[in-house]
Amino acid sequence: MDLRRWRGVRFVSRAPTESGDFVDLRITRMTLPHVLWWHSHVQPLIDQDPKRVDRDWNWLLYVPFSTLAGGVLARQPAGYTIGIPADDEDRLIPCALVQLLGRFPALNVRRGKSVFVWFLSTAPEEALLTIEDHPIAEDHLPKRLGSITLDVAVTHSLNKHRWGRTALYADTDGGDQLLEWYQRRGMSVLPSSQRLPRSPRRLIKPSDGRYCYYTVESALAASRELDALR
Repeated sequence: MDLRRWRGVRFVSRAPTESGDFVDLRITRMTLPHVLWWHSHVQPLIDQDPKRVDRDWNWLLYVPFSTLAGGVLARQPAGYTIGIPADDEDRLIPCALVQLLGRFPALNVRRGKSVFVWFLSTAPEEALLTIEDHPIAEDHLPKRLGSITLDVAVTHSLNKHRWGRTALYADTDGGDQLLEWYQRRGMSVLPSSQRLPRSPRRLIKPSDGRYCYYTVESALAASRELDALR
C-alpha cells in the first residue's frame, strides 16, 4: 500500500492530445459562472444526442440543490470543474463537471465511509471546437476526460480520508457499455442481491447490479495510473 497517498494527492494537471502533446488542465471548485457557461455552450449539444445519459440534465438546478438542501448538506457535497485555462484574465473553459457527496456509506465495508459520484459529465468535442472566442484545435482536444473526471472523485476521497473509496450508479440508459466502462477503470460492481447501506432513499436507487465502487486497493491502483498527468 502506497502510504504517500495519505499525505495528499494532486489533481491531474494535463491531458494527452491527438497531436501527441499535452494540454494544460486546471481542476477547481465549481462556480456559478462555470455552470452558466456549461448551460449555454455545452448542455444544448449534449441534449441533442439520444445516446448520452446526461441529456436533459440541469446543472443550474442540481448544483444549488446539492449544496444548500439540509438533508444533503450533511453528505458534504463538493462540485469540481475540469477546465482548460484560456489566455485572457485567468479564464477557465469547462470541459467536464463532477458533483460529489463527500460523506456516504461505503458499499463494501460495514461502517466505512466513501465518496459518492452524484453527477459526472464531459463536454462533447464539438462544444470545444466551436467556442467563438477561444476555439480549441482538433489535435489539441483533451483525451481521457472521462478517466480524469472520475479521478477527481478518487483524489477527493484520498485527500478527505475516505481512503480512495468511491462509489457511483451507472445509469440504466447507458446499458452494458457504460457499466463495462467503469469496470475497465478498475471498479467493482455490487451484486443486485447485496443490500445497500443505509442512506437517504431519495438520493439512490434500489440495488440492481449497477452500483460500482472502488476498494482501497483498486482506488490506489487507478490513481497511480494517472500519476504521469499530475
